[in-house]
Amino acid sequence: MTVRSQDVTERVGRAQRRATKTRERLLRAALALFSEKGVDATAIEEITERADVGKGTFYRHFADKYELVIALIEDAVGKLLDRIASPEREPETLEDLLEHFLSAHSDFFADNSEEFALLFQGRVLLKLRGDVTAELEQPYVRYLEEIERQVSPFVSKLIDPMKVRRLACAVAGFVFGFFSFATLGMTEEEIETSMRPFRRAFVGGLSAFLGR
Repeated sequence: MTVRSQDVTERVGRAQRRATKTRERLLRAALALFSEKGVDATAIEEITERADVGKGTFYRHFADKYELVIALIEDAVGKLLDRIASPEREPETLEDLLEHFLSAHSDFFADNSEEFALLFQGRVLLKLRGDVTAELEQPYVRYLEEIERQVSPFVSKLIDPMKVRRLACAVAGFVFGFFSFATLGMTEEEIETSMRPFRRAFVGGLSAFLGR
C-alpha cells in the first residue's frame, strides 16, 4: 500500500468512527428523551440539542424520528433476546423454561428501564401510526418467534402452532403489563416480591393451557 492510499484509508476510518459516535450520541439522547417525555412529544430539535449536534447531522443518519425509534427498538429487542437465549442453566421442563423467560425479562427491565419504556411505547405506536407499522412490527415478531422456538421442544408436535404463538403473546403481555405498573413507586425488591406469587400462578396456568 502506498503512503497516499494509506492516508486515504486512515481518513476514511476516522470519518467512519466519528459517524458511528455521532449516531450513538443521537440514539442515547433520543432514548433518554423518549423515556422522559414519550416519542410523540419529543421533537427532533430536542434530540439534536441533547446530543449536541446540528439538525442537518440528524438527517445524515436518520430519515425521520420514527426511523430512529425503529433502530432503538431493534437494539432493545436484540438485548432482550440475548438474555432470553442465555439461561443460567439449561431448562429441563416447560415450567423451567417459562421461569427462565420471566427471570430474563425481569432482569432486563431492571437493568434497562429506558429500553423497557421504549418497547412499551413502540407497541402503542403500532396501533396509532399505520405509516410505520411494517418496519416497527419486525423486532416484535422476531421476539415472539424466539419464544416460540424455545417453547416448541417442550410441547407435543400435535399442539396447534397458534397455541404456542398465544403462549408467546401471553408471556410478553404478562411481563410488559406487570412492569408498566409495578415501576410506579415501587423499589426493585418490592417489584420482585410482589411478582413472585403471580409468576407461580402464571407458569402453572400456561403449562395447563398447553396440556401439560
